[in-house]
Amino acid sequence: MRPHIVYILSDEHSGMAMSHAGDPNVSTPNMDRMANQGVSFTNSYANCPICTPSRGMIFSGRYAHSGPVQYFFDVYKATAPSTATILRDAGYHTAYFGKWHCGVVQDQLPQTVRNDRENYTRWPHRTPEYHRAGFQDWHGFEINNAPFKGFYYHQDETDPRWLEKYQTDALTDMTLSYLESYEQEEPLFLVLSIEPPHFPLEAPEDFMRFNPNSLQIRPNFADSPQMREQLATYYAMIENLDWNIGRVLDRLNRLPKFQNNTLTVYFSDHGDFMGSHGAINRKEYPHQESVRIPTIFHFPTQLPAQPNRNDLFSLVDLLPTTLGLIDVTQPTYLQGTDFSPAVRNEDFTGPSSILLEMCGNPRWSLDFLDWRALVTSEWKYAYFETGHELLFDLSTDPYEQNNLASSEPKQKQYLRQELLKALSHTREPYFDVLMENGTSIEGPVKDVSGAKRGGLAPIWDDQSILS
Repeated sequence: MRPHIVYILSDEHSGMAMSHAGDPNVSTPNMDRMANQGVSFTNSYANCPICTPSRGMIFSGRYAHSGPVQYFFDVYKATAPSTATILRDAGYHTAYFGKWHCGVVQDQLPQTVRNDRENYTRWPHRTPEYHRAGFQDWHGFEINNAPFKGFYYHQDETDPRWLEKYQTDALTDMTLSYLESYEQEEPLFLVLSIEPPHFPLEAPEDFMRFNPNSLQIRPNFADSPQMREQLATYYAMIENLDWNIGRVLDRLNRLPKFQNNTLTVYFSDHGDFMGSHGAINRKEYPHQESVRIPTIFHFPTQLPAQPNRNDLFSLVDLLPTTLGLIDVTQPTYLQGTDFSPAVRNEDFTGPSSILLEMCGNPRWSLDFLDWRALVTSEWKYAYFETGHELLFDLSTDPYEQNNLASSEPKQKQYLRQELLKALSHTREPYFDVLMENGTSIEGPVKDVSGAKRGGLAPIWDDQSILS
């Protein structure tokens, strides 16, 4: 039987903010354990550093601009193949816990929630079945943005259930209970998607140990008492997350069904500025704090320890690498690279650059500029829709304090041409994937709103219209 797979996905965890990554403030013994026993990519990037398109990329293996989720508040297309559908075809059972953020549909707002909005967060939408990317067991929510007042939707229920603890603790509790009771014959693919350390910055009191005035700050940190206080809470949220990761690892190691037979991967959908460049709780620009993320593969019985691999890895590579590690055939439409030889410490030559982007932002919601960028081991170049350009020599300026776009015209032109080449290779439309590789929709879909008008997507009581 193939191994079980557990993804632990956090939100907004910068790859610098771990003790094994060199952060002098935070203590992350369980992330460090994963790195020391497994494979940690120290140059791992989020290709699109904002939640929705990044999550679409994670589960589709395609860039945001040419994938099933192309902008903020987009939805995972109903028949788009995904990690879940591919693994189901390979004999896996699939389960999802936590934040999804790829299925906000206007009219999927239950009437009980409409009548009692004060007791819910701003985003109590129910993810329609056909936007869940094929996951079978569902304990998910779109957005909570409320670490201490969260909720989730269970399977096909139309009313949310409360998370009665701090969100990270509660979701981990649910995951552990699920693992304890798992009796399926099929191997399990489970995603634990934790919203913290995403804002709002709140952590359990037991983890609020940081003195803001004692924090060692980065050279590009915009120092102020408020920034220090927020950074202290951010670190507390990460340490709580680390504690919960330890709970998952320990439980997997104790359960006979999962012991020595589980690939665990920890990563984040993007980073956070962490007070650098004058911002915190921000991530939508191509600076290192925003685009660098943790990525750790942990399978001690099968993978040799490589705590500091410096390959240029990115989220578009996650799906092909996962499939490579379990010997599942790679779909031809994937746009990432299979890093499984590198993870196994075999001969491997990876890409020399990574395509970064911010695309399709709805200006009615978030006034972010679109941009495209290319990063290598030494350089980063970014072109904004306004025509502004960034060029940083990461080897001499790792904190990106000196924009060389005007003073290094030859290097800028070279990277500009390389970026254009990368874009030309990834401009395929997406409906060819749906039509040639698409899956059957998950349904029927319940209209929970009672609305008589059309929403952002059609809702059918059954699938007869599609037959």
